[in-house]
Amino acid sequence: MPFALMCQSDNTSLRLYGSLNAQNYVSGRFNPSQSPLFSSVADSGIETGGKTQFLRIETIAALVKMNAAFKKDNPGLSILVISSTRNFYDQRSIWEAKWNGSRPVDGININKLNLSPYEKGLKILKYSSMPGTSRHHWGTDFDINSLENSYFSKGKGLVLYKWMTENASDFGFYQPYTAGRNAGYEEEKWHWSYLPLSKYFYQDWMKFYKSNNRFIIENESYSGAEELYSLAPVYVSSINPECI
Repeated sequence: MPFALMCQSDNTSLRLYGSLNAQNYVSGRFNPSQSPLFSSVADSGIETGGKTQFLRIETIAALVKMNAAFKKDNPGLSILVISSTRNFYDQRSIWEAKWNGSRPVDGININKLNLSPYEKGLKILKYSSMPGTSRHHWGTDFDINSLENSYFSKGKGLVLYKWMTENASDFGFYQPYTAGRNAGYEEEKWHWSYLPLSKYFYQDWMKFYKSNNRFIIENESYSGAEELYSLAPVYVSSINPECI
């Protein structure tokens, strides 16, 4: 069902979340591979570099159309999805690895910097979300081609980024983490979001936080949560205004 029709229904919540609890959904506490709302990216013909990736069915349908248009304008090039839906547990694994030093942050083990928990968290938050706060939980957001901004400043990367900034909105896609914002994550030229769905998940996430600001940690937590969870709405909301 087209999304424009889907949102006119009295069953909007059911259409957005299916049988999943809405609060669990927006905080990533579900398995996308087991949800009929999601589908395999590779099965749609989109390149994933051999990785198993899942996105919302609506996101994939729009992405397929966008990729076809990009390839038509740029023969021999294509959009490569290198990261897509990550649930709470995937995000916690990334967070904990950076927290304990087994995964570098800006190329270094941050445990060697003698930082307070709050300072350590801020270092990680340059590019990585706290579990329960990532847009990657929603099945609407994905990373393309490279996790380095420099890739998109020359050659094939520049061609791709220029095309995306000029054309992606025609297919419902926007860059949440643009340059020039006053707070939140650093610029991410690789991160794109399917706004026809993500705007509703954003609104619900903010609503749940306002109602109970501990909803992201009250049942399951992670290192530094108590020191940092109050920053969650800042990082969730500090996005390109077009994505709100």
